Amino acid sequence: MALAGWARRPQNVPMDGIGDKDEICRFVAMQDAQTLAKVLLELAEDYTPAYQRLERLRLSDDPAALRAQFSHQLQRWENDHRYVRYQGAGVFGRELDVWVAQVQREVLPRFPGEAMALLAAFLELDRVVFERVDDDGGYVGGAFDLACRLWLTAAATAGLLAVEIADRASAMLSADNYGARSGLKKALTR
Repeated sequence: MALAGWARRPQNVPMDGIGDKDEICRFVAMQDAQTLAKVLLELAEDYTPAYQRLERLRLSDDPAALRAQFSHQLQRWENDHRYVRYQGAGVFGRELDVWVAQVQREVLPRFPGEAMALLAAFLELDRVVFERVDDDGGYVGGAFDLACRLWLTAAATAGLLAVEIADRASAMLSADNYGARSGLKKALTR
C-alpha cells in the first residue's frame, strides 16, 4: 500500500503532533477517492506547496514540463539577492532539502536523465547559495550532499557507463569552489 511508505520516509513537516501515524494511514486508506480529492483541492487552495505538488503530479508524464517546474525554483534561488543570516539558515536549508527530496521522489524514478540535469543545476547553485547564506550551523550543506548522492544514482539509473559518470563528476568537481560537491568523488574511485 502506498501509505505504508509515507509512514517510513523522512517527513518534510514534523509529524509528532498529529498522533499515531499508523492510525492516520489506516484512516486515509479507508476514505473514498471523492473525499480525498476534495480534501486535496481544499489544501491546494490554502497551501501553495500542496497546489504545486498537484501541478507536478498533473505533469508527471511530461518530463520536459516537469523539469521546467523544478527549474523555476532554481531560477528563483539564483535571482534572489537577499542575504540569509544565521537565524534563517535552518529554514533555508530545509527549503533546499525539500526541493532535492521532491526531485528524488517525483523525477528520478521515471526520468533519471532529467533528474541528473536538475541535480547538476542545483549543485551549480553552490556559487550563489554559499555566498548569500551564513551557514555556520551546517544547515545548507546537507542538501548538497544528498544532491551529489542522488546525481550518482540518477547517472547509474540512466545507464551511463562508469567512465562517463566519472568524467561528468570530474567536470563538476573541477568547478567546486565551496566543497559542496565532494560527494561526487565516489564516482572517481570506482
